[in-house]
Amino acid sequence: MNELVFYNSKSNNPVFKSPLEFINTLDDTKKHIVIYYEKEIIGKYIKFKFLKNGLLNEETCIYCIYKKDNNKDIENEMINNGIDVDYFSKRGLLTIFRIPNLFEHPKGLLKGAQEILNEIFSNVNTKRPFRLVIRMIEYLDTKEKIEANLRLEQFCHSIFDRFNGKMLCYYNFDPYPMDINNKWTEIILQNHHSAIFIADDLEVGIAFDM
Repeated sequence: MNELVFYNSKSNNPVFKSPLEFINTLDDTKKHIVIYYEKEIIGKYIKFKFLKNGLLNEETCIYCIYKKDNNKDIENEMINNGIDVDYFSKRGLLTIFRIPNLFEHPKGLLKGAQEILNEIFSNVNTKRPFRLVIRMIEYLDTKEKIEANLRLEQFCHSIFDRFNGKMLCYYNFDPYPMDINNKWTEIILQNHHSAIFIADDLEVGIAFDM
């Protein structure tokens, strides 16, 4: 696992919690959250727990997937993590949204991202709080994709005040470089309100507001 160096929090007195305590005690504050995890199964557990808590609180929840993903497989994973997919889908509280390839968007990266966000929220009751799990670029396996992803994080954070809810972005430690041009971690953290870091166990992690 790549070594992480925490930069100084914007808060004078940051409150550190365990990842589960953090997810389970989220209040009504609008938040742009990032999670870094080592094991995919743990990352998915936190993402689904984030959604489940919102659904039980009558919040609209959107989970974004990619071209290769099978809807039924995702639904089964949700069910295995305690989400009643059929019940919440029928009530209009749970949506699985497939993200297109932004690099193929005719209007370019940022305008394409804006169109995707508009489409995601087109059928959402804007008066109801929401929870969104998203990363717009699936594979961060080239310098171009990594830098594009950073631009998208900056863009989403710059317009976040328009949203009435919580957005959870996610990254796995191992497959992707954590520090392209010595800026990756710094830029990601600067463009989120909160961060969660989990190693190979739910008990080995930390969460905090910035």
